[in-house]
Amino acid sequence: MPSILLSFVGKQDPFSDKNHTEGSIVSLVKHLLQQQQVIKRVILLYTEETAMGAIDTQTWLSTELALDPERIRLVPVQRGLSEDPVNLLLAAPAARSAILDEARAYLAPEDCLEFNASSGTPVMKLAWSLLQAAGYAPRSRVWQVRDPQQMRPHQERVLQMDVTPLRDEFDCKVIQQQIQDYNYRGAFISLQESHLQTPIALALLEYGYYRQVRDFDRAFNALVPVKNAVDPVWFQEIATLRQKEMTAILRDAYFQALILLQLGRYAEFLVVLSGLHENLIRFLVTNRAGLAISTKYGDRADAWAVIRQFDQGNLYRFLQGYRLPSGVSLRVGPEEAIARLTLIAILDYFPDFREVVSAIKAINDYCDRRNEVVHQLVGVSAIEDAETLLANLRRAMQFVVSLAAGNPFDRLNQQVCALLKQAVASV
Repeated sequence: MPSILLSFVGKQDPFSDKNHTEGSIVSLVKHLLQQQQVIKRVILLYTEETAMGAIDTQTWLSTELALDPERIRLVPVQRGLSEDPVNLLLAAPAARSAILDEARAYLAPEDCLEFNASSGTPVMKLAWSLLQAAGYAPRSRVWQVRDPQQMRPHQERVLQMDVTPLRDEFDCKVIQQQIQDYNYRGAFISLQESHLQTPIALALLEYGYYRQVRDFDRAFNALVPVKNAVDPVWFQEIATLRQKEMTAILRDAYFQALILLQLGRYAEFLVVLSGLHENLIRFLVTNRAGLAISTKYGDRADAWAVIRQFDQGNLYRFLQGYRLPSGVSLRVGPEEAIARLTLIAILDYFPDFREVVSAIKAINDYCDRRNEVVHQLVGVSAIEDAETLLANLRRAMQFVVSLAAGNPFDRLNQQVCALLKQAVASV
């Protein structure tokens, strides 16, 4: 694992007149070489005050430790940091630039960045740990070189300062928030780039994303590699969705609609609500009322023929006299499409459906709002009387499916967050 060493140059580099010993840069290079570490490059950041120290350090490393001087890069910091070397807001960008602009030009996948946190002003020393914790250098180590006059007998002069646990806590917090926002794609990417990834957690997030976008086959495939390690309920649920079992699809769409409303994504909520509403009505007409009719425009003549024959023509006559809430008569006949309002009117014919029809009619007004969003690009900043809407939606859904198991995406969130906590504890 070759190394690229980065350091600010301090007043005690390359040799400390105060301690009469080598400075931290030379000490760290010696330590790495003693560990059989290959140092492929050294990048030294210097201020106007430490410019000569940088040149002397380069000479010392090349003459005393046999490093190739061509591999020792001296980088002047911006004038602002030279004039204000205790300003962290200037030191951190200088260190970041050294990582992104200088080191990355030579960095191979197997290389490690070595940060010297013992040279320069206190804020310069701190900058390396902050940048490592912030994720700018996932493959890196931060080193501390002790003052030889303050060392205890059992202490080594050079030690590694591991801030990985702090970074892991940061990552965990970010990923948990993404999961709570049902942002499974974002959480998957964040987890993949962290130390907390596990095959199970990644598989569950991928499963959640594909289930969310209704690509049920890919959701199933995401779990196959960890089949024996995940809760069997996820395979059971996705199996019914892959088989296009309408009650399962309606249930999944219902919980996704609730999520969109909770997140304040109102336009998307109205689109999903409208699709759920229409499919729920169609399911009740075809599966519960027993009318095997198609709502496709090209099948309208056949559909009206079925309606005309149903219950000795009584349903057809009922529809002929049916009035919409606006007071307008329902359009009936073989040239008319079997639209949403027609399906609601059909359900209104059956006494057993009156309770659910009442809820369905109340939801219908929101579906009209969806049409404005889609066809007129109207914005939506709130859902009026959302509590009543949700109550009606739940009443309509419970007429068809059981909702007792709760939101599957919330259960998924709980399981992935539990895995994250285990990963943080074990790192």
